[in-house]
Order: sequence, then structure tokens, then C-alpha cells
Amino acid sequence: MSKPGVEPAERPKALRIFVAGWVIQDGSFPRASVGDVVDVALEHHSAGPVRSVLDDKRRATARPAFGAGPRGRDGELRWLHLVYGDGWSGQWWADYPTNGSVMLDGRLSAVLDDRAIDRPARVHGRIERMHLVHKQVENIDGGWHGVDGTERLDEIDAVPTENPWWDPEPTEDGHTLTTGILVDLDLDVLSPPTPFVAGAVSVDGSDVWVMHASDPVLLRVQTAGAVSAITRFLLPLTIEPTDNRWTRRLHAVPGGCWITSEHDVHRCTVVDENSVIIDRYATTGSSASAVVGGSLYLIDASGSHMTDDRRHGVIRTWPSTKVRVLDEHRRRTVDVAEQDRPDMTFSRADRAYGPHGIEWQVHGTDELLKLDFEAGTTTRIDLNRGVVDGQVRNITPSAWDDPANAALIASITVPPPKRA
Repeated sequence: MSKPGVEPAERPKALRIFVAGWVIQDGSFPRASVGDVVDVALEHHSAGPVRSVLDDKRRATARPAFGAGPRGRDGELRWLHLVYGDGWSGQWWADYPTNGSVMLDGRLSAVLDDRAIDRPARVHGRIERMHLVHKQVENIDGGWHGVDGTERLDEIDAVPTENPWWDPEPTEDGHTLTTGILVDLDLDVLSPPTPFVAGAVSVDGSDVWVMHASDPVLLRVQTAGAVSAITRFLLPLTIEPTDNRWTRRLHAVPGGCWITSEHDVHRCTVVDENSVIIDRYATTGSSASAVVGGSLYLIDASGSHMTDDRRHGVIRTWPSTKVRVLDEHRRRTVDVAEQDRPDMTFSRADRAYGPHGIEWQVHGTDELLKLDFEAGTTTRIDLNRGVVDGQVRNITPSAWDDPANAALIASITVPPPKRA
């Protein structure tokens, strides 16, 4: 039976979202049923001149996505904002910059989660009601488009598994297509604890080090025994955006490992089975690094390519061949002349190679694989099971206490007034 509309949700923490058919076909929204718990990334689309049964009003707090350039749409510029409501968050391309409380009028739509730096947290909730959305179309040059305000809803219990979201037959004016589903989410559902999401891996002897893809969490996996022992260390580092499978790289060395990123270099040193010390050596870094002959090299090397820059849109990048080496004594990186550069080999950050043809791989998000090609065996290690918390001591020296900075500190320090 066709429904003319959906009554507004009564609970304050309920949310109505539209999920287009192509998002379902892509797999970004599950083939769920009423009562299932789902999570989804959202974008707000402002209501058009003709209102739809999909439109709704909701109060939110808007914050600009700083440094993100405007994008053109329908001949007008729009600026990216992050919007936050009661129990939900999303993104919004607004036609004018704003910062504060807003009343959003339109629909919240599910989008692909590209893990970009501007992507808010996914919304987590239980499905209370679902409706198929049908819309009339009309012919235009080269195809057809939907007619605003002609949406019709049919209540369903589950996301269709064989629904033809895109009609392969030619359409006529007034023809109705199924465009997606309208979902009512109950937001009063606690999100499950975030499991460990593995990023980079490196190995030295029986010690395998695994870095979280985004969080400042480091695992030491000791594989010498019959059962691997896993110790988790919460490091005094930043949380990095998950716009890559890994935001830091690891280089295992005897007694510890180097941790590198685009912004800094740290050394993690083992004290005993349950504790480590961490020391920052440099506040400059790079996207690629390697250890050669006991020295840590940072490489900014790439060819020209096209990239979607958050500030300027699509641009061409130009190659850089800068190589630096870490001077551990002076705690800084220095340029390496081209004729002094050693031969360096690189691999994916989520792959590590040990002796005797053994390879370690990050598998999925929370599993480590040991591939022994000589023996023809594969060992799986669950990085979320049997984990104990270790102790971390930060020994990074203060810049104020460094004798090398004495002259700089004197120039910016006001001497205390003399007493009469």
C-alpha cells in the first residue's frame, strides 16, 4: 500500500535519512532489515523550490572545513561545512560561509565514506522504519531526470536484494522509478568500542611492531614463544586523519623501532617486556622513509601526477627528489647530496620482511599474517585478543632546556624588573 508520507519521529534522538540506490549497490549501506543496527556517513542537501516528502528541518551547529576551497555546482559556488546535531554529524556544502547554529531544511543523504580529512564521524543507530522511494521522471536532452515533489513511499521491512535501481528501459514522461530508501534511525544506541585498526608493520628478530592506522597506539607482538604476546602502548602522539591506510611508518631496529610521519620522527626503545620510552628526534618528516646502514633516511620523491587538492581542486603536482638523513646527535634532519645518497628499497608500510623468506602482512583491519613461503604455512594473529597494556615514558627534552636554544630564548625573554 502506498504511503503519502512518514510521520516525524517523536523521540529527540531519531533521524530520517535517504539512501540512494547507487549507495546500496556500491555496498556502502548494508542489505539491512528493520531492527538492525547500522552506521552511515551523511551529507545534507538543502531543500529545492518544490518541497518533497523526504525534506525535514533540523537544528545543527555548522563549522567551516577550514582550508577547503569552494566547489561549483549549478553555476554557483558552495563551501564545505561540518554540521553536528543531537547524536549525528555530517557534511554540508553551503552557498555562503557560516559558523554557528543553523536550521537545516532538506534531507540527510547517505554517501560513500572516503575517509577524507573533512569526513565527520559515521552515524550509528537502529533502523525503526524503512520506505521505498519512487519518483516520477521526465525526458531531457540525452536522458531523463526526476521531477521534484513527486516522491511516493512504500513501507518495507528490509532493503531489497534484487531491486532494479536503474531502469534499463527507455523512460517516458510520468514514468516512475525506484530511487532509494528512506530510513528512520533510532540514535539511542551506543556505538561499539572501536577495534584496533592496523596500519604499518615492521619486524626485527622475534619482535613485530604494528602501528594503528590513525590513533597513537603501538603494538609490540613478541613471537618467540608458542603463543604470541601482544603489548599495547598508548603514545603521546597526535591522532592523524585516516585518509590513508597508514599515516605513520615503522622501522624496526634492535631494541625498538623508529616511527615516522609527514610531520615528525620518534624513536621507541624497549625498557622491558611491559614498558618502553619514546623520544622525539625531529619535528620534520616525510611521506616515505627507509633505514640504510643504521641511518634513517626521509624521502620526498614523486613524479608528476594529477591530484584532487582540498584547497585548489584538481591540480598537477611537480616531482621532488629531496632526500634527508636524521642526525641523531643534533636531533635534526639534514639534506643529502645526490652523489651521497645510498641505494634504498621501499615497500608498502603494511608489509614487512624477515629472514628465511618470511613475510608479515596486515590483513583487513585487526589481523596480522605470518607467511612462511619456505614451509608453505600461514599463521594468523588476532590483534584484539590477549592484549595487555604497557607503560610509556616520554623522554623528549624540552626546547627551553636545550643549550643549543639559549641564544634564541634570551632574545625573546624579558628580564625580571630590578628591585630598588
